[in-house]
Amino acid sequence: MPTLIEEIPESAGIEKVTVSPPENNIRIENSSKITENNEVKNQEKNSDSDKSRFGPRMTKEFLRKHCKEQKLYLTPYLNDVLYLHFKGFSTIENLEEYTGLKCLWLESNGINRIENLAYQKELKCLYLQQNLIRKIENLEPLELLDTINLSNNYITKIENLSYCKKLTSLCVSHNKIETYQDLEHLTECDSISCLDLSHNCIDDPQVIEIFEKMKNLHVLNLMGNSAIKMIKDYRKTLTVRIKGLTYLDDRPVFPRDRACAEAWASGGKDAEREERKKWDNADHKRIMDSVNDLLARRDKFIAERNQSRQDQNETNQNNEVDLENLENIIAPKTDQSSEEKSKEEEDKAKEEEEEIPELEQVEENELIEVKINNQLEEKSSIFSQKNESESTPFKLLITEMDPKEEPVYSDAPKRVLIEEIVSESNQDDKNESNNLSNVEN
Repeated sequence: MPTLIEEIPESAGIEKVTVSPPENNIRIENSSKITENNEVKNQEKNSDSDKSRFGPRMTKEFLRKHCKEQKLYLTPYLNDVLYLHFKGFSTIENLEEYTGLKCLWLESNGINRIENLAYQKELKCLYLQQNLIRKIENLEPLELLDTINLSNNYITKIENLSYCKKLTSLCVSHNKIETYQDLEHLTECDSISCLDLSHNCIDDPQVIEIFEKMKNLHVLNLMGNSAIKMIKDYRKTLTVRIKGLTYLDDRPVFPRDRACAEAWASGGKDAEREERKKWDNADHKRIMDSVNDLLARRDKFIAERNQSRQDQNETNQNNEVDLENLENIIAPKTDQSSEEKSKEEEDKAKEEEEEIPELEQVEENELIEVKINNQLEEKSSIFSQKNESESTPFKLLITEMDPKEEPVYSDAPKRVLIEEIVSESNQDDKNESNNLSNVEN
């Protein structure tokens, strides 16, 4: 391009102005401003991150040491549970290697943001209660998430949960939720069946429309919200409008409660009263049927027992043996044996009596003589009865008495009398010679 030079006469009193070509003279002032702005933003982010990262850090070394203390796997991806509650963490970080986690406990820390969970694609349970979280975010990668607990935080709106297609349990109690718009996102979460919104600041009675649109809602807790007082016949209304509700606040919804609530909605209190009577009669009938069935079973059991006893008695009567005939059959044998034994005993006693003469038959002058002759070894003893005149070296009087039996003779001696008469040596010699001659003869 040709240069543009405008000449102005000096008489006009205006200085000359030269315009240089734009390729050489354009100054990039915006670039410097942009760099300055970026630096300021980076500094602000760093300052914010530094402020948010207070307390202990969730480092890899800490996680490895914690797994060792908790007796978990030292290989990160093998762990399916991590217990990181009550540690004072402010941020979620360094969990990239723990890809196999299915349950993560981050309760009672100082976490102010949900982040860095992109690698936990198998996570099913996430516990973040009692933290400093203000927004529900960064849950898109958690497609298998089933339960999340965000109670006791600073959440003001429910959002970013529609990506979790398998989410069934959501707990956001003790937060800062207030209006209908804060809960409107729940209509997009068809899989939620258990919802806890207790102790928030909900004051709009139109929130019932949101719950009515939730297809799988079975458990609902709205205790501690001011909207409860604004809804007339609160429990009956919610029971009628939420068709699948089985548990409301702190009590279950029984089939009887649902039937009465529906009767109340269609016909008022009179219809409800009649419906209650029907249920009462049905309950009474059911109880009486069970009692009658129990009585019938008892009567049947008693009849069967009596019949079995009668049958047993009949069998016992048929199997009874005539004891008299049995005694007549067995008695002779036993009598013969006993008689034989008694006869043998009597015979033995008679023999003993014959061997030992009775004391009455023994005269005073008669003795049983026992002569012991040292000279004659072959003949050990000689028994004979002699008169008193005949002298014998040994004279024995032997009587036997049984101590158990009573004495037959009162005058009989109860001892063994050994009477030894020793004559003079000369007479003994003479008597011995006479005896020997008598024996030989």
